[in-house]
Amino acid sequence: MQQQFQQQLLKSQIETQEETITALGRELHDNVGQLLNSTKMLIGVTQRTITNTPETLTIADETLGKAIHELRGLSKSLSKEWLQQFNLIDNLKNEVNRINAANQIHVNLQVLHVITIASNKQIILFRIIQEALQNAIKHAQAKVIDIKFHQANHVFFINIVDDGIGMPISNAPSNGIGLINMQQRTNLLGGTIQWHADQNGTAVNIQLPIKSLEND
Repeated sequence: MQQQFQQQLLKSQIETQEETITALGRELHDNVGQLLNSTKMLIGVTQRTITNTPETLTIADETLGKAIHELRGLSKSLSKEWLQQFNLIDNLKNEVNRINAANQIHVNLQVLHVITIASNKQIILFRIIQEALQNAIKHAQAKVIDIKFHQANHVFFINIVDDGIGMPISNAPSNGIGLINMQQRTNLLGGTIQWHADQNGTAVNIQLPIKSLEND
């Protein structure tokens, strides 16, 4: 009963977070987005009234255009429709490409098996993996991170291995908020998560029953 209570509590918390995210996305699009568009329009009007437009004003206009483009992408990613159509593999590929584009860390993604996962659970799983990546980048000082998806005996496995300095004992799941979130989210999916760390790097091993992933 205690476990069921915890699962229901976590589910309610995640639903509340999704509602908050949707509202935030709408606010970014309807309010902040309109303010930025109005500002860009005013810059355009000013440019047309000046014979020799200062380079700083041109750069400001280009920068503002990029900000508006980024904001549109962000607000779209926070919409309820986007959440309902969320695709784990596609978004994970985008995350990997974003990290690799900086040419500081290389992430390898290996998907040996693809299974059907309910959209709301794909989001939870994505957040778990995202947290593992951020830990490897920020704390483990990793240069190479390998992510592997595979399945066996009705169990879905996700392995995230880096070549960093290892995770200190002080960052064990009982002490780190990020790791606690990973643990709770994995529990919500009916699975288990384990960390193995030494001077050669950290391995995060996640096991999830396929049946629990397929059902809403």
